[in-house]
Amino acid sequence: MNNGIRKIALIMVFSFVFLSLGLVYWQVVKADEMLDNPANRRAIYLEERITRGGIFDRNGVVLAKTEQTAGGKVRTYPQGEMFEPLLGYATVKYGSAGLEATEAETLLGMKNPSILRRIQNAFELQRTGNDLILTLDSRLQETAYQSLQGKTGAVVAIDPQNGDVLALVSQPSYDAGAIEQDWDEIIAEEDSPLVNHAFSLFPPGSIMKVVTSAAIFQAGLDTTELYDCEGSTVINGQTIQEQNDKAHGWVNYDLALAYSCNTYFAQYGIKAGVNHFLEAVSNFGFGRDIPFDQYVPISSITRDDPLPENLSLNLFAESTFGQGQVMVSPFHMALITAGVANDGKIMVPHLIDSVLDSKQNSIYRRTPEVWLTPLSKEEAEKITSGMVLAVNKGTASPGAISGAQIAAKTGSAEPGGDGDTHAWYIAFAPAENPEIAVAVLVEHGGTGGGAAAPIAKAVIEKALELKEGEN
Repeated sequence: MNNGIRKIALIMVFSFVFLSLGLVYWQVVKADEMLDNPANRRAIYLEERITRGGIFDRNGVVLAKTEQTAGGKVRTYPQGEMFEPLLGYATVKYGSAGLEATEAETLLGMKNPSILRRIQNAFELQRTGNDLILTLDSRLQETAYQSLQGKTGAVVAIDPQNGDVLALVSQPSYDAGAIEQDWDEIIAEEDSPLVNHAFSLFPPGSIMKVVTSAAIFQAGLDTTELYDCEGSTVINGQTIQEQNDKAHGWVNYDLALAYSCNTYFAQYGIKAGVNHFLEAVSNFGFGRDIPFDQYVPISSITRDDPLPENLSLNLFAESTFGQGQVMVSPFHMALITAGVANDGKIMVPHLIDSVLDSKQNSIYRRTPEVWLTPLSKEEAEKITSGMVLAVNKGTASPGAISGAQIAAKTGSAEPGGDGDTHAWYIAFAPAENPEIAVAVLVEHGGTGGGAAAPIAKAVIEKALELKEGEN
């Protein structure tokens, strides 16, 4: 009898211990992974006792906050559509997305390496999470948002010296505060406001010539040599044409970049060799994960392999001026542009500047660091010279600003099918001491100079105005 009772007691004790360990494992040890899943509503239910922290721009402007109402807690977004879909949403019905999803652990104050603290997090009662201070500047964001409104595309602005993301706009967007009542309408929209177009992949067109430039330099080719552009050229039986079949005449490297001469970059890219080209694209981050607070798809050279070991001659020729199968995101192109502006060094991009606890103590602050160095300072200066000429005498002239020298490059990328070309414009300013780098994409917008340049110009003008005001 006593032995039987002891066995039952031991079984109950072991069962209790096992269940307790399982509870600790899932609520403490595996809490991070559970919270990181956007489909997980646990983070939302935690807000019954944990008030989600606020999200602010670099100047303290409120982007998202939790308010207590008679009906309970409500997550509000005072800036409306301007920061969507980057901020995302947090709802019981549809889960979460964007920054609200990826940073849920931080916003709820669950991110702490201490096991003891994690246990406390799992079981303590009412409390407030952490605040996120972003690198974004609402004034630049508003300028980019207003300039792009009515179009489909993206604007990304970065401080080339430290990697701070100053503006990140995607259109179309939505009002996260009305996500539950507007859900059916939002998901039915053709261009999907839920998709962040700044992180989506597109053919780059002629802005890819900035990357091909590195291969030409690093192969030791003479960039002062003159090339006669006749409007088209034939490579391995394939005809490479200039836009509108325009013959640029005799050009060197600077003029070829300024006039956006396809045949020059195809011919000189092939002279440089496929190995130099693939090394250059790798050095600029193609085929690599971008170290960022949000997921950015990998930029690729071919459909089958983001960074192949070789290319057919025809595909190689098309890739040199951003056609073929090359795909890149506006965000990545902003990084590439910032790398040219920053003497050849691409900084690790940052969206989160700092994290403050409920008592406003700093528990995290970003530290600038170099991600890639695809160019020497001299090579970056050569590309800058060509981009300056593009603004002063070439295709990028619609982005020129009075009183400041801009360095820029246009792109008109063929997406395939009967649709209009995607319009690209990458730029940085001031050219001699860059403070901002911008990438603009207007999907099916036509020419880069016509559709994208005015948007980049507006953002750069605003940035320089703000900088002058600070000084």
